[in-house]
Amino acid sequence: MTFAGRLVFPLCLVVGSLLVIVAGTLHPDLAGDGAAQLTTIAQCRAWRAIHWTFLFSFPLSLTGLAGLVGRHAGTPGERAGRAGLIVGGFAYGAWLLTVAFMGGAGWALARSFATGEPGLAATDAVFLYDMLRPFALAAQRAAAFALGIATYLFGRGVLNGKVLSRWLGAAGVAAGLVGMALALAFGEDTKADQAAYVLPVLWQLVAGAVLWRARP
Repeated sequence: MTFAGRLVFPLCLVVGSLLVIVAGTLHPDLAGDGAAQLTTIAQCRAWRAIHWTFLFSFPLSLTGLAGLVGRHAGTPGERAGRAGLIVGGFAYGAWLLTVAFMGGAGWALARSFATGEPGLAATDAVFLYDMLRPFALAAQRAAAFALGIATYLFGRGVLNGKVLSRWLGAAGVAAGLVGMALALAFGEDTKADQAAYVLPVLWQLVAGAVLWRARP
């Protein structure tokens, strides 16, 4: 692997993971009915910036994961890594649907609800939000489950490839299993389902740092 490859891929994985963590930390808690959530969205001045941070982080993370798989080319871990990259692409694609809806349509509906006169305009905004948000939440849950599978596969690839530390592979397997379990056991409108993203994203951050320090 060239020097540029050693630098760019780990950097993308680290930066992409950090952006997800920052955006997730700054994201306001949405609670209550549709009207309450739209009020929260309208009052969050950084709403669009938070969601654009999410959206820009996804291609960075996928680029970094491609570098992780490339590091295992020609090893017994290559097959699991490639499978993880395919499933990971699906996971980030489904996650993008959720984030794009909330950052785009969610913001527009919230502004319409907040600035419209009481009556039909506000009622229509809440109605559309309540009808469309379940689609976004379903995509979110599917993405969490898929990201858990991908993380498990990346962990298996690290373990089988024996290029990077075994503890990193074991941590990936564990993080993936926990993520899958949370996505399966809890509904898409719960905090536990959102928590399914936490360990896989943290694992990617650590993997990026390890990849940066590892010699080819």
